[in-house]
Amino acid sequence: MTIAGRRPFAGWALAFVAIVAVVSGVLGLTRQELFETPAAIEHLLDGRSPGEKAIASAQTRLAGAPDDPRAMVALASAYLFRVRETADPTYYTKAGVLLERAELLAPDDPDLLIAAGSLALSRHEFSSALVYGERAARVVPSRPAVYGVLTDALVELGRYDQAVTSAQRMVDLRPDLASLSRISYLRELHGDVAGALDAMRRALEAGAPRGEASAFVEAQIGNLLFASGDLEGADHAYESSTHRLDAYVYGLAGQARVRAARGDLAGAAALYQEAASRLPIPDVVIALGDTYTRMGDRAGAEKQYALVTAMERLLAVNGVRVDADLALFDLDRGGDGTAALATARAEYATRPSTPVEMILAWAEYKSGDVTTADRYATAALRHGWRDPLALYRAGVIAHAAGDVTRAAALLNESSQMNPEFSILYATDLATRLARLQAAAR
Repeated sequence: MTIAGRRPFAGWALAFVAIVAVVSGVLGLTRQELFETPAAIEHLLDGRSPGEKAIASAQTRLAGAPDDPRAMVALASAYLFRVRETADPTYYTKAGVLLERAELLAPDDPDLLIAAGSLALSRHEFSSALVYGERAARVVPSRPAVYGVLTDALVELGRYDQAVTSAQRMVDLRPDLASLSRISYLRELHGDVAGALDAMRRALEAGAPRGEASAFVEAQIGNLLFASGDLEGADHAYESSTHRLDAYVYGLAGQARVRAARGDLAGAAALYQEAASRLPIPDVVIALGDTYTRMGDRAGAEKQYALVTAMERLLAVNGVRVDADLALFDLDRGGDGTAALATARAEYATRPSTPVEMILAWAEYKSGDVTTADRYATAALRHGWRDPLALYRAGVIAHAAGDVTRAAALLNESSQMNPEFSILYATDLATRLARLQAAAR
């Protein structure tokens, strides 16, 4: 549910793995039997969502054994999956209460440690997630999901060498959708877009033909293609994701991005509206507001931005740290720059990841400290990260710092990747780059 980066990366695959474990555990079935027995078929034909079914089954199990920590973990895991279906962060609070009780009774239970790590990731408590991952690794070092928690936490904390080692361990244990998608993100952060695409496509092949996890991975393929300027390929991937999971919200939002990039703002707004009505998550609502801004509908945009602020408050009340996300949201839309700068500095002190480093660079730039901004922006690209929005920000900062040659190179690279990378900044990119190129001539 992050709005700072390309993907809501942390914890998503673990939530999918957790729901399979919950359902199979509650029914007393193996994973294979889960999809083959009459009980499983009846379960799957139930009209409720997977999250609703998992919660109901886990609640029944816990009612029959109210002091069973494994039953508590099962219900907590079901709550975590339900968040993905509803975007309702109150389920985080419910899961947290259960996991705290379970930890008192069975502090070394591996399912507990993995679920607690997943919750911490979802709440952006990455240091806490790392602790749970390390504890789980000592208890069950051969379990792949353990390294999912570790990898996600290490990535978000900016400890990339260790994250690569952890992700490789996960792939060695099980080269599946969850492990290969993490390899993809690490490759992307290191500038290997082709390698990221390859890993994500392999992750898609390793997943089920239909379902939330496969739909998510295909949407990420769309994002990688979009960033690279392949609008046709991106549109196809986004559309395909909506077939893997009916009307998948990230697929609809991706199709809206493509329409906006092609100049069809009304079509983009309609798709964003449909996505937001199905699952009101900050990413989608922000994009809808930005589309209204580009269309000149300031009142419509402000309504969406106010909704985002309310969402972020609800997330915060339920234990989700959204400081860096709010800082970037304010910086890009004329909010309180002083408060955003203080927030970005505090976040970077505890979470020095590449995306947060760029947020801090942008906050310093907006505050007028161009020299410091340029230092952070340069550092954010040191691993090779080549996201077009990141390149644009670094180029703008370099321009302000007086390094017109580097600014032109960065902005040109952003434009070469995808000149319509951002509905907010595409026009400025074209104008600024044209001026720099004209001055060079």
